[in-house]
Amino acid sequence: MPDGLITFTFLSPWHMGSGFGEGAHLDALPVKTQTGLPYIPGRSVKGLFREAVQLAEECGQLPAVTTVKLFGSRDDELSRYDSTPGTVQFTSATLGDAMEVWAADQHNSQAVGELYMPLASTAIDEEGLADDKSLRKIEVALPVSLTATVTITEDQSDVLAVLQTAAKLIRQAGTDRHRGLGRVQVTVMEVGR
Repeated sequence: MPDGLITFTFLSPWHMGSGFGEGAHLDALPVKTQTGLPYIPGRSVKGLFREAVQLAEECGQLPAVTTVKLFGSRDDELSRYDSTPGTVQFTSATLGDAMEVWAADQHNSQAVGELYMPLASTAIDEEGLADDKSLRKIEVALPVSLTATVTITEDQSDVLAVLQTAAKLIRQAGTDRHRGLGRVQVTVMEVGR
């Protein structure tokens, strides 16, 4: 059973890149579930929290070994398979099972498409003109609230408090954050056992 519930409330359009495009129409598509809904992969959820915990460590809000204790480490001197496991495991952040069932209904496929919009940008030169071949068009998801869970593999009562502290430091998620995409509020709540 999960120990905590994480909520990502997006305040602006966001793009969690899939690495794929759609030819001449869109240069970059976001990751989507099989039914076409936006989500944040578990590895990205873990990465956001790892970065936030490390930042809290560097600012003196958390003890210096917290990141390694929670997320594990890798000894760069040894092979890539020699590592220390962490004590937290994250699921992907999704809209939930009820939305997946709804999106799977063929009658709702057009409505699912309305969760996204194209966003175009181009580079501007010193004269105020668009640079040649710099037009880029990506698909972004509209603001939604997604939930993920965290499971603590060892008995550590302070882990949820650490994640709650780190959640306050997560301000943006996804790509093009420097352009205002992916503003987010993150909360962590304990799940009753």
